[in-house]
Amino acid sequence: MPAHNEEGHIEGAITSIPKWVDLIVVIDDGSKDNTAEIANSVLPKQGILVSTERTGVGGAIARGYREVISQIDENLVPSGDWAALVMAGDGQMDPEDIDTLIEPLSRVPFVKGNRWAHSGGLGNMPANRRVGSWLLGKLTTLASGRKVSDPQCGYTAVSVAALREWDWIEKWQGYGYPNWWMINVGADSIPFESVPVRSVYRNEKSGIRVPKFLPRISLLLFSGLWKRGWNWYVRGIGKTPISSRLAVSATWFTSLLLLLSMPALIIVQPDMVWMLIAALGFLAVTYRLDQLEVQRRLN
Repeated sequence: MPAHNEEGHIEGAITSIPKWVDLIVVIDDGSKDNTAEIANSVLPKQGILVSTERTGVGGAIARGYREVISQIDENLVPSGDWAALVMAGDGQMDPEDIDTLIEPLSRVPFVKGNRWAHSGGLGNMPANRRVGSWLLGKLTTLASGRKVSDPQCGYTAVSVAALREWDWIEKWQGYGYPNWWMINVGADSIPFESVPVRSVYRNEKSGIRVPKFLPRISLLLFSGLWKRGWNWYVRGIGKTPISSRLAVSATWFTSLLLLLSMPALIIVQPDMVWMLIAALGFLAVTYRLDQLEVQRRLN
């Protein structure tokens, strides 16, 4: 449970967790208010408070994962097939969805909440956040090669066995951590499932600053797309068939060449709409070919 300046919500978030949960790890990430004191006063016997120095939400979650693994390795919790679930300290995640998130772990190592798919819809989610979430969903889908409808939802469950294997968990610290996960899940062809979770919005104020957040995450997603494309289709990592490598490389670089050439050519010849249409056509073909490769790797 990552938390930063959540003194108004942390008690309710902690006490809402079902009694059957074996371990609760609250990460107070450099709060300036009474978040730590309140959390410590209401944590049950199986609860731990960890303090970090404003590492960012991604860093706080990664620190929580390390603590879970440490508790298991030191035999401080019962042995078993463990799962780690992220539930934010702002109270925006419904504890009744915990079972829904954990159930698919019998089939896949990672499960992600999807507020758009819940029967209750997005609740009182602000309109600007709905638009931003929709846009980032499209960009994250392109970057990862996997359908992601609600990329910013951090309500997730993951197998601890998988956490031990993935070396990219701690390489992104701040906001955008869910996008970072999906980029790597896509690049490594890791199977996952999305499940409906309820959206809970009251009077919370997000710490995200949109003018800084969107450019940074867009750059992250573009670099993730480029890296995956380079590794899969240029370097051939993952035994990409030569036919796919040639086809995707040809359509991708042709579309980029057309798009980059347009500004200069329009100065000379204004009627260059056909170049934009051609570039979009090549991009559409590239996307379709990439989806076929994604399915090949998952199967």
